[in-house]
Amino acid sequence: MLLFATGCAAAPAGGTSDNPADESDVRVDVSWRLDLASDRGWEIDPREMGTPVLTPAGDLLVGASNGWVYRITPHSGDIRWASPVDGAVDAQVRLKGQSVYAGTDEGELVALDWRDGEEQWRYQTRGSVETRPAIADGRAFVTDSEDRLYAVDATTGDSLWDFQSEAPDFFTIKGGGQSLVIDDVVYTGFADGNLVALYADTGDEVWTTHLGDETGEFGDIDLPLYEYDDNLIAISHAGGIYSVERQTGALLWHLDESDVTGAQKAGDFLFASTAHGDVFAVNLREGEIEWDFQLPDDQAGMGVAIAAPFLAVATSRGPLYWLELETGQPVGGWVPSSGFQSAPVFDDRHGYVMSNRGYLYAFGLAF
Repeated sequence: MLLFATGCAAAPAGGTSDNPADESDVRVDVSWRLDLASDRGWEIDPREMGTPVLTPAGDLLVGASNGWVYRITPHSGDIRWASPVDGAVDAQVRLKGQSVYAGTDEGELVALDWRDGEEQWRYQTRGSVETRPAIADGRAFVTDSEDRLYAVDATTGDSLWDFQSEAPDFFTIKGGGQSLVIDDVVYTGFADGNLVALYADTGDEVWTTHLGDETGEFGDIDLPLYEYDDNLIAISHAGGIYSVERQTGALLWHLDESDVTGAQKAGDFLFASTAHGDVFAVNLREGEIEWDFQLPDDQAGMGVAIAAPFLAVATSRGPLYWLELETGQPVGGWVPSSGFQSAPVFDDRHGYVMSNRGYLYAFGLAF
């Protein structure tokens, strides 16, 4: 069976090892590799946070730490356009309508025309923007590193309102929460472990629920929120995974799985990785672990992505691991570069991933 067929060199397979990267039932064929960060200078421990998104035309949009956003032809790796945003892009850009929205570590939210890269507007926040914007009903919502949520007119960049969460006096994770908008309510997590629901048109509070222990330290809710069965799934860095009633904020169930670095929802399941190398599947209806797998060699998981029938697991220092989606059993690995900070994205034919050294890879899977 062949999925995402390409025609380049395959990763080595064969031998005997406990490391699935050394013995693989999955072959990764690289179509092309594009250097997007060669001009950022030499770094001892480079990290690249950009994750590509696909346009309606099938092209790729990705921001990089060198302060540029790119539109790339997926079949060839040719750059269609490159636009400066004057600050590192440390999160996935958001495409909505004719605009692509990118946050920068210089504290700006920048809107570009996705077709030609022409700048449409900029909005200055008070802290760095290291999270993916949410766009709904003509509004852009983004949180900065000062724990302030901004609502901005998505067409003009004019300020509509902002909401300040009280900054905690303990250690937190650098970054910010990612908003989810449902039925004119915007839901956002903050560094103090609070999950807040606000009316999207006014910023008035609907409810606030604290997720995490009593200290709140490292309680940051900075991963995407998910909707499931009219409820919310939220992930606190120290507190774990929570199911919350969307209308009231009431807690439904809690899994004590700390240090979650990335997750993806599919149907009744949430697949997640952690900084201590655990990868697991959660049955969202029951709030129970369906399967779990420990990455070898003390690898830190940095995110997961579904390429059915597999789950791709990105690690910070080494391979992309491949697990069976239904069982969590390892089936292979691929070591192209210096590790990853985020998982790949997939379309019907190919996968795309950015390495820590700023190389964007296009690849196919054969199994």
